[in-house]
Amino acid sequence: MTLYLDLPDSGGKLDRLLGEFGAVALPGPPGGLDEVPTDRALICVVDMGDYEAPGYIITEIELATWADRTDTRPRTWLLMDRGVADRLCPGAAEDRSSWQSSVERDAEAAAHTDNLVPVARASRSGLRRDVGLLRQYAAVLRGELTGTRADEFLTDVRSRRVASADLDAIAKDLESWAERDWVAVIDIGPEREHLAGPLPPFPGPAGR
Repeated sequence: MTLYLDLPDSGGKLDRLLGEFGAVALPGPPGGLDEVPTDRALICVVDMGDYEAPGYIITEIELATWADRTDTRPRTWLLMDRGVADRLCPGAAEDRSSWQSSVERDAEAAAHTDNLVPVARASRSGLRRDVGLLRQYAAVLRGELTGTRADEFLTDVRSRRVASADLDAIAKDLESWAERDWVAVIDIGPEREHLAGPLPPFPGPAGR
């Protein structure tokens, strides 16, 4: 949730920030918070008609929300001294510190190989087929009916050869996925926007 600068009156806030508090207007929103100097605060003043709302932009998700081009309300982007902005926005320093700590914890966790899990380069339909086959064969081994008599399935040589080939193919797939295809498990929900972005490509075939 975005915090707001605490300024009296409903209007004239942009003029006060520019004239009284030394804010500097930007031509538009920055590409990211990494473009904001560490001693500056990014402020976005939105003209709501009856009043002006000066939002204190602390996280990347807030930046993306406030820079949404589908929102056509007039807005002005400002940079101002961080200390001044913090005094005008009680709780901003604590909120920023908490967010930065979370960034550091998640970055550290994502750096360890024990956060990796094997994933399959296979279609969902292919995986569902394999799951269905495994369950069907397991049912047969339990003596349950699977559309034909279980005892006929177990005694029919051709059916047993087909089942054996299926199980070998599934085993080879699982073996391949476990050996080569790995990807870091990263939570990229709204509270982890700093880790958002494209995942790295899968490793190529062995020997390439």
